[in-house]
Amino acid sequence: MPFYPNDTNPLPQIVGLKSVVMENESDPTTFDLQVELGIFQDEVTVDRATIAVSLRQASLSMDLEGLDVVEKSKYGIDHTPSKLTVKTTSESTIQTSVEKTRAYEAIVSGELTPLTQGLKGSGSRSGKQVDGATATLKENRETQADFYPVKAVGNDTWRVTDAAGANLDRTYLNYDKLCALRMKPARPNHVATSLSVHAPQKYINAEIVRDSRTFMSRVGSNKEKVINILVAKGLHEATSQVEYDGVLTFSVSTTEYEG
Repeated sequence: MPFYPNDTNPLPQIVGLKSVVMENESDPTTFDLQVELGIFQDEVTVDRATIAVSLRQASLSMDLEGLDVVEKSKYGIDHTPSKLTVKTTSESTIQTSVEKTRAYEAIVSGELTPLTQGLKGSGSRSGKQVDGATATLKENRETQADFYPVKAVGNDTWRVTDAAGANLDRTYLNYDKLCALRMKPARPNHVATSLSVHAPQKYINAEIVRDSRTFMSRVGSNKEKVINILVAKGLHEATSQVEYDGVLTFSVSTTEYEG
């Protein structure tokens, strides 16, 4: 294999990321970037504290060296078609007073649904002896849209979300092809891929379950805010060596070409 992978998953019970680059069997000039990605709810231990962690949203970002993405090959593209099909059912109410014969004919033909009818006088079922009626019609407009749990967005990034807005807790990619790659026209000196899973602090739910440090019991009225900051920083220190900027990087997976 000309591409050699290297996966870094400091908290694999929360986020697991792996990638491989394989030569495309049908087109030897291109490669397939295949990815395994799991994001789960679980507990981790950071600095003598046990923390329950879950993510509401995460991003999978890709950086390439010496490679280009093959056109129309990205996973999870939400492409708006040139034509949309709209389903229509019954919902909004329209009430009108109509001449009885016209109302009856409309009812028989299925154009109106008479939920209520106020009749004046009396007459035969033909309606010719009754001069007025009230009929009700309901209409509803409904559109159908697809949902992408792993959705391609800008800047070679994929957004990972749950359809119901719940916390992420499943395998989202099972060595699926994230995209196809080809070498840049001018033979580059270094060829590599780099993937990372990250999330801003606002999308991370973290709660201290157990803590042996006595100072936590002395935190005042801003305890929850202080805990969230400490937890985020603790998680960051457990997963990264760079300065904390409000975004936590959970996993990194790289491959290097040595062909």
